[in-house]
Amino acid sequence: MSSYKVIARKCRPQLFENVVGQQHVTRTLKNAIRDKRIAHAFLFTGERGVGKTSIARILAKALNCHTGPTESPCGECVSCREITAGNSLDVHEIDGASNTGVDDIRTLRENIKYLPSRDRYKIYIIDEVHMLSTSAFNALLKTLEEPPEHVIFMFATTEPHKIPDTIISRCLRFDFKRIPIKEIAAHLTEIARNEEVTISQRGLFLIARESDGSMRDAQTLLERAIAYCGGTVKDEDLEELLGHIDRRFLYRVLEAVLEENAQEVIEGLSEVYEYGVDLKQFYFSFLELLRDLLVIKSAGSSARLVDLADEDLKQLEGFAGRVSLEELLRCFRLCFASEPEMVRSRFPRIALELCLLEMVHCKQAMLLDEAIDKIESLASGGGVSPAAASVAPPQPSAPPRKRPQPAEQGGAAVEAAPAGAPSDSDGEALLSFIAKKHPPTASKLAHGSVALTGDQTVTISLPAGSFFLDQMKEPENEKRLVAWCTEFFGRQMQVAITASRDQKKKQQVIDDREELKKKRQTQAMHNPVIQKVMETFNGKIVDIRTDDA
Repeated sequence: MSSYKVIARKCRPQLFENVVGQQHVTRTLKNAIRDKRIAHAFLFTGERGVGKTSIARILAKALNCHTGPTESPCGECVSCREITAGNSLDVHEIDGASNTGVDDIRTLRENIKYLPSRDRYKIYIIDEVHMLSTSAFNALLKTLEEPPEHVIFMFATTEPHKIPDTIISRCLRFDFKRIPIKEIAAHLTEIARNEEVTISQRGLFLIARESDGSMRDAQTLLERAIAYCGGTVKDEDLEELLGHIDRRFLYRVLEAVLEENAQEVIEGLSEVYEYGVDLKQFYFSFLELLRDLLVIKSAGSSARLVDLADEDLKQLEGFAGRVSLEELLRCFRLCFASEPEMVRSRFPRIALELCLLEMVHCKQAMLLDEAIDKIESLASGGGVSPAAASVAPPQPSAPPRKRPQPAEQGGAAVEAAPAGAPSDSDGEALLSFIAKKHPPTASKLAHGSVALTGDQTVTISLPAGSFFLDQMKEPENEKRLVAWCTEFFGRQMQVAITASRDQKKKQQVIDDREELKKKRQTQAMHNPVIQKVMETFNGKIVDIRTDDA
């Protein structure tokens, strides 16, 4: 039979001073023992592997030690040795998951009546106490509130919300914290030294980060690393064992983003993909890297805020000096907002490429405050001379007809068209007027032609058999058209909706409108104010829109 003990068992703390990361608990318990203010029931809550059961055993030794009650049990007397070995007759460790029924609690209630066989107290340590049934908790209530003087209960649980409030209110509760990564790494350093294992500080931090605040998990991971690598644990072997991403990949992509090098971003991500790295895992690692960089940039490289090995910390401090806080915030928001696409997408590579390229181009965007400063400088005469800014663009050779002047009709101001021979411009102006009133109707009329025929008739011609013709002939739509035409011309109008098979006139109107639009776009392109704005902001024209576009 092998006598080998795993690290988690071999390195279990035996004194309050040996417990890592729970000073608020150990200090309170030591003070209580010193002042002889010992509660009859304790409740220890917290994540797995943070020291709940270990502290319960240390407290049991402190209370039953032959030199005690004492803050520092001797570890040499019979009571201390038996409690450490787990075979004490007066300290009972009960698994709540295996003793969930009311009959188990009834048996416990019968046994607590008897005095301890040798020690000062009869102590019951119930682990995972939340697994007890409701009837078992109810059976425990009265005994827990007023136990015999020689009995002390210690409960440990990872899910305190499942324990009835009636039980919690009868216990002295201690909430255990996750152990900080740096404290776990420091403790692992001592263990590695005692085990004569060579491992880098970065490797210890990798294990500590993977443990998520649990000392037992960290010790188990170190045990796996030693079994996998032997006496010398290399970083690359450890990353392979833990499934971690080589930080060289992360740093390469981050550097490419900071340098706004889109090609290098794509090539770096391709290398990650070809290496067989899970791209979703790469995304989360990159997001965590951005978070650490953001914390360093905004709050400094505090050991409490950033849990990194010294070499990684120096690397990120170098990156932080090359990027502004505003740019880094924009990159982090973009990366963080991409999580739903990365998690759900069937094409994580495309989603990640899009996310990274957006970060590259968002760094090229100008801050709003900077843009406002440049605009104000431009307006104050720093860019364009007042004479140049006041130059109006040249007018087109055939200016559009002026909008009719308002006239009074029925006490309301309406736009009236001057009487005279009907012209195509009347139809165009009317169509623009309808577009402002109801754009969907105007878009349908654009498939035909609108013209003033006679003094009081507007003729709307739409292609024969078209859906738009049938729609416009509906009574409700025809009524609205009459109202709009009457309002536009300032007199009672009639509307004639006809079927047209000749589209030449309509096409001519469209061609004329497109030609006018192109002329106005050309004039805008050569406007000196626009040219100066483009030069100031190092920009380019993406689109030009005119009023009648």
